[in-house]
Amino acid sequence: MSSLRDMILAEVQEKGMRLQNSGNDINIRRNNKGANKAGSGLQELLLINRLDKLFYLRDHLDEDRAGLHASSIIVSDADLCYRQQVLSLLYKQNQSPELPVRLMRIFKQGDAIHRKWQDLFVKAGIAEEIEGRSYSEQYELYFTPDAIINLDGKKYVVEIKSMNTLSYQRATSHPSGRKQMQLYMHLKCIPQGFVLAEDKNTQEWKPFIEEYDPETVKPILARLNDIQEMKQAFLKYNEMPPRKCKKIDSKKSVECNMHDACWNVGMGRIRL
Repeated sequence: MSSLRDMILAEVQEKGMRLQNSGNDINIRRNNKGANKAGSGLQELLLINRLDKLFYLRDHLDEDRAGLHASSIIVSDADLCYRQQVLSLLYKQNQSPELPVRLMRIFKQGDAIHRKWQDLFVKAGIAEEIEGRSYSEQYELYFTPDAIINLDGKKYVVEIKSMNTLSYQRATSHPSGRKQMQLYMHLKCIPQGFVLAEDKNTQEWKPFIEEYDPETVKPILARLNDIQEMKQAFLKYNEMPPRKCKKIDSKKSVECNMHDACWNVGMGRIRL
């Protein structure tokens, strides 16, 4: 009886040991799987962080922004600051701060759409200028049309704009794009042009074709003339247009490209 009991106890203990070892093996596998998953997640985060930095790389041809640019003149009355524009003709600008990577990705996608159409214009042999940088001495204005093309002997100023699907479907024109285009048509003496609008989600596109409209350009030229008069008033009488920003640390002031020159802080006023 004793030996039988001992045999049964021994068998129970052996099975218990096997179950315990099996449980340990399962726990080890689970821990290893968890560790592998955590390691994989960390590698993914490191890779995303590394590649997101690529969106901030500058082209070797990039240069610091300086002077008066067309895009800053066509803004709304609420956004136009004459003090900022006069200062930009005289002093070094603060360069754009780093934007959130989400916005950088969006801008790069827009750049890719621009390059796609510009490459097609070149391949088709219809491109006369691709982002040809121009300068108006009269207004001390830099301007860069996206493209100037020649179709059947007729020149067109082309502005390329990418839009989200909802905006694209609703659009019958592109207000800021047409203002830029009309100004470029005036400065380049080209009487026709179009805004090439593309849905960045579906790649559908449509042109908003226009003839030169002097009534659209007239208020833009008035602004440019006002800026020249204000510049001369500053040079002759030290009279500068008033600030629109009430506080030096307001969001609009901090983001302004003439922040340091306006408030005479930081790098201050460095003449061009």
